[in-house]
Amino acid sequence: MKNKNGKDKFEFHAINSMATSSSAMPRRTLITGLLVIAALVLLSILVPGLIIENRKSEIVAKVQERQEILATGRSELILAWLDSVKAQSDRLVTNELFRLFAYEVDLAGGDFTQITPSPEGEEPDSGLGVSLFEQFPFMERVLTDFTINSDFTTSYLFGRTGIAYLTSSGSDPVSAEQQALALAHFGNKDAAFGPIRQDATGLVIDLLLPVLPAQSEADEEIPVGLMLLTFPVTTKISEFLSPRALSEIGEETRLVQKSGDKYQEIIPQDSRLIRPISSDLSQSQLFDFNLRPSLAGDGTDVYAAGAVLLPDQLWIVQEIDRAQAEKSLAEFRNIAILMATLIVVIVASVFLAFWWRLSSEHNGALARQFKELANRIHAQKQLLDKINGTIADFIGLKAVDGSYRYVNAAFAKGVGRDEDQLVGMDDAAIFGTGTAARMSITDQRAVASGNVVTANERVFLDNKEHHLQISKVPFIGEDDQVSGIVSVFRDVTDLVEEQRKKEKAVQQMVTALVRAVELRDPYLGGHSRRVSQFAVMVGKRMNLSDIEVATLEIASNLSQIGKLAIPREILNKPERLTPEEIAEIQKHPQHTQQLLRGIDFDLPVLETIMQMHERLDGEGYPKGLSGDDILVTARILGACDVFCARIEPRSYRHGLEPLRALEILDDNNDRYDLAVINALRNVVNSVEGEKLIASIQH
Repeated sequence: MKNKNGKDKFEFHAINSMATSSSAMPRRTLITGLLVIAALVLLSILVPGLIIENRKSEIVAKVQERQEILATGRSELILAWLDSVKAQSDRLVTNELFRLFAYEVDLAGGDFTQITPSPEGEEPDSGLGVSLFEQFPFMERVLTDFTINSDFTTSYLFGRTGIAYLTSSGSDPVSAEQQALALAHFGNKDAAFGPIRQDATGLVIDLLLPVLPAQSEADEEIPVGLMLLTFPVTTKISEFLSPRALSEIGEETRLVQKSGDKYQEIIPQDSRLIRPISSDLSQSQLFDFNLRPSLAGDGTDVYAAGAVLLPDQLWIVQEIDRAQAEKSLAEFRNIAILMATLIVVIVASVFLAFWWRLSSEHNGALARQFKELANRIHAQKQLLDKINGTIADFIGLKAVDGSYRYVNAAFAKGVGRDEDQLVGMDDAAIFGTGTAARMSITDQRAVASGNVVTANERVFLDNKEHHLQISKVPFIGEDDQVSGIVSVFRDVTDLVEEQRKKEKAVQQMVTALVRAVELRDPYLGGHSRRVSQFAVMVGKRMNLSDIEVATLEIASNLSQIGKLAIPREILNKPERLTPEEIAEIQKHPQHTQQLLRGIDFDLPVLETIMQMHERLDGEGYPKGLSGDDILVTARILGACDVFCARIEPRSYRHGLEPLRALEILDDNNDRYDLAVINALRNVVNSVEGEKLIASIQH
C-alpha cells in the first residue's frame, strides 16, 4: 500500500511540474510513450508466443508418452494371447505318437497319397507294427478331435513336398496361399504366424508349427513335418481394439499388417474386415511417434505411435485426433492472448491519460483530467476486481490475529458462505480445529522466512473431500511491517485423483507384465513372486522408506521380464553354459530396459533392476558398479534373487537348504552387502520366512 500511495503522489507532482513546462515536453513524452507502447506490444506478441510454444512441446511429450504406453500395452496383451494359442498347440506337435507318424511318413517320401496298404504276408512299413495306411484313420480322428476341442477351424499336416497328407475332418481344400506358406516355413524350427486373412467365417490366422522326429535330441531336431492350424480372430481382435474405460476422446487403436510392400488395416468391426491403406508413408513414419494423416483416410491429422506385434509383419498403432490432443493448448492460447491484450490496453490507457493531463494548459482542464484519471483508475480497479472474482483459486487476506480481512468470490463459494460473513472469521471456524492448527504452523513459517511457503491440506467442503495446495506469503503494510498473510488456495483434487488413477494403472500394467512372464515361463513368474516376498520383508527389516519398499515390490516382480528375450533352450539348459550362452543371459537387464523404457513408475524401478546383478567388488554386470554406487534396493534384490535361486529345486538338482544358501552369501560378503545378508537371515528365521521356504521346498 505504501508503495502504491507513493507512486500516486509522484505521478501527481510530475503532472503539475509538466503542466508549467514548455509545449514541447508533452510531445516528447507522447513520442517516448508511443515507443514504450510499441515495445510493449512487440513483447506481448513474442513472449506469449514463446510460452505457447513451450506449452505445446509439453503437451506433445505427454501425448507421445501416453500413445506409446497404450500401443505397447495392447501389443503385449495380443502377444500374450498368441503365445497362449501356440502353447495350447504344442500339446499336439510334441505328442510322441504324432511325431512318430510324421517321421515315418517323411521316411516314406512325405506324400501319403503314394502309400498303399501292405500286401498280405509282408511286414508293415511302420515301427509300430501297423502300416501307415492303417494308422491314417486313427491319426485323422486325433487331429479332428484336437481341432474341435481347441477351437481351431482347420488343421493340416504337410510333408516336405508341400502336400497336406493329413487334415482335420471337414476341412476345406488347402489354398494356394496356405501351400506356399507351408513350403516357405518347412524346415524352420520355430513356430510362426501367417498373415491375417479373411475366409467365410471372418478373420483368421494360420499358425505354423514344426513337427520334430520322435525322441530326437535337441541338437538333432530337424523337422519332418509342418502343422498348419487355422483359428478365428475376429472376436478377440475386436476386444483388443475396442476403447477402454480410460480412453480419451479422439483416441483410436488400429491393427496394421504388411502385405508385400503395402500395408493393410485390420478392421473387425467393419464389413470389409481388411482395408488397404492408401498412404505413401514409410514404415518409420507409420509406426514411430509423429504427426501425420490418420490411417482412416479421412484427412484428419493425428498424433500416432506404433508398437511391433510380429516383426516386419504386424503392428499396433495408437492414434489421437490432433485437435482433441491440443484442446487445452487452444484454451491456454486464448487466455494468454487475452491477458497480453489486456495489459497493453491498460498500459496504453494509463499513458494516454497521463499524457492528456500533461498537455493541459489550464488549471480547470487539469482538474477535470485528474477527475478523469480517478474515474479511469476506479474503472481499472473494478476490472481487476472482476478478474479477481473470476479466478478459480481461493484468495484470502488474514490479519496477524488470524481473522480474515478479505476473501474473493471463489473462496466464499468454495466454503459455502457469503464473503461478508467470512470477514472476521478464522481458520478454525471455517475449516475446523485440526486443519486450523496445521495452517497456523505454515503461517508462522511464512512470517519467519519472509518467502512463499506452500503446503497441501485435505479438507472437507460441503461434505466432500478436497485436496488444497495452499501458498502463503507475508503481507507488508505501510509501516514496512508484516500486517497479515496472503493465502492462495488451489483445489488440486482432480490432480490427486489423476495420480491415484496413474498409480492404479501402473499396478495393473505390472500385473499384466507379470502375467505375460508366467504365460511364457511359469518358473520365471513363480521365482519373481518369491523374490518379491523376500525382498519386501528384508526391506522392512532394514527400515527402508515406503517409497523404497514399493520400489522393491515392483522391481522384484519385473526383474525377470528381460529373460523373455532369451532363448528358452539356454534358460532351461541342464548342462554348464558356454561363455557365449552366459553372455547372452547377462543381456537380460538391457532387454528389461528396452521393454520398460518410457514407463513412468515415479520410482527408481528400472535403475534397481538394471543394478541387481552389480556386486560390491565391481565384478558384476552390466556396468561393473561397486560399493555405494549400487542402490540399496538393487543390493537387496540381487541377494534375494541369488538366495531364491539356490533354494529352489530344479529339474537337474535339489534346492539347497536355506542355511547353506546363507553361508554361500556370507562366504561372498565382499560381493553382497553384509547388512542385507543379516536382514535376510532374520527373515529366514521368522515365522513368515519359514512358511515361504516350506512352500518352495514342497
